Amino acid sequence: MKTGVLLFRITAIVVFIQLALGGLLTFDFINATPHIITGFVVFALAIATMVFAFIGKPRFRPVQMISIGLVVLLLIQIILGFATLSSGSSVVAWIHLVNALAIYGMAVAGTFLAIQWNRMPISQVEQANVRKA
Repeated sequence: MKTGVLLFRITAIVVFIQLALGGLLTFDFINATPHIITGFVVFALAIATMVFAFIGKPRFRPVQMISIGLVVLLLIQIILGFATLSSGSSVVAWIHLVNALAIYGMAVAGTFLAIQWNRMPISQVEQANVRKA
């Protein structure tokens, strides 16, 4: 199994845990620290996933684009999270939640694309990259 595939799987699992921690934080079952720490772990995993998507052979453009999108959305998510903590705004909190769901969807989609990437013969991956470019 390619490292990128494994990283996408781990990232999706940790994003799901992060969503659960966000819910626990929302309803005051935990303080913000575990949610913040896990958020930075997810961000680090997403960066590692993106790196392996770009250095993995053969390159598969859809996986690369999903990994870039994941990192960008997570960066926005971190900014929204700290904005929510500092302001207490429910509007920013809702945007934070919607972005979190988009991140989770992207992580799951990336996982399935990475599985497809792992199973494709090299010639088929190269053809897919030519069609997308």
